[in-house]
Amino acid sequence: MKEIKISFEVRIALKQTDVHWVEEELLRAREETFLEILERVMREIEEEALRGRRECERCGLALVRNGRERKRIKTLVGAVDLDRVRLRCQGCEQDIYPLDEAIGLEGGEGMTLGVRERALWAAVEVSYERSSLFLSKFTGLEVSRHKIHQMAVEEGRRIEEKEEDRRGVVFEEGKQIEGAEKVPEVLYIQVDGTGVNDRGSGEWMECKVGASFSERIRISKDRVWLRDKKSYASIEGVEAFGEKFFLECVKQGVLGAKEVFFIADGANWIRSLKDNYFPEAIGVLDIWHLERELKKALGEEKEEVAEGLKEFALKGKGSEILQRLMKEGAKMKAVEERKKIMEAMTYVRSNLDWIRNIPRVKGYGSGPMRRR
Repeated sequence: MKEIKISFEVRIALKQTDVHWVEEELLRAREETFLEILERVMREIEEEALRGRRECERCGLALVRNGRERKRIKTLVGAVDLDRVRLRCQGCEQDIYPLDEAIGLEGGEGMTLGVRERALWAAVEVSYERSSLFLSKFTGLEVSRHKIHQMAVEEGRRIEEKEEDRRGVVFEEGKQIEGAEKVPEVLYIQVDGTGVNDRGSGEWMECKVGASFSERIRISKDRVWLRDKKSYASIEGVEAFGEKFFLECVKQGVLGAKEVFFIADGANWIRSLKDNYFPEAIGVLDIWHLERELKKALGEEKEEVAEGLKEFALKGKGSEILQRLMKEGAKMKAVEERKKIMEAMTYVRSNLDWIRNIPRVKGYGSGPMRRR
């Protein structure tokens, strides 16, 4: 592709001198200049593309010009309309647009990656409606909430296909896993499940969520920044989730880290996932989930007792928690209250090995999972 040289002149009539007015004028001039340059560059690209198209790739017969058709390209600084050349094959009568092929935007309307990226970033934080308003305000583009939703679905499918291809290469073809460039001394892994409502069916689905990180930086008394945190979430089965999440953790250095702490609520599927994919990791019961189970069993009137049991947990003393729960259960007369105590004891007994390791992470719990 030849080098394109463009010279232009920008004139600003200083009707006002305050900086706010000047800023608006410069932004307007920037938009007009950018769109003018873009249009000229597109014409150069099209001319180059036309020189290389003589025959139909499908049937090999000659291509002839068949008028022009308008195409709108939406960019971060506005939209530009292009009347691009249409070619038609004399054999199969296929319509071909060399410009579309050259710039990688098919169809009558195109949208740059910059626009798509910002729309999807906004949609992660706010609704599709507010994302649409965001684009209108800061780029001047009219992108409907329906279009942003469609882009999110398309991007989700691409990511899903990419993750599935990577999983297949490792777990089905048996190819070697590429490790992390930087191996951490300690890696933290957390896994949990949460409910997600399917708007189509109105039913709830379990979304499995995993996070991994090694760098914890305290930025204030009650706030910690996880600088290298990576998350993965899906509604697929445990095996597929485990394989894909494991590959994410490989990029975080799980295969070379000196210590790996696996923090979770002790659910059976999570324990199975740990044993299958992170067998060398140190299992730690999440203190938040344990505290919740204890408070649910003891009730609000015995919150001080629950706090005392939490102190036992922070010291890794699961057996002492069981003994205290047994004493509390003996005091209770109502069957339903004793049932709750028995359920809490079953939970603690099933996770004694992970409770023992709570002091090794100094009571660090599932905060990163609760703030996803």
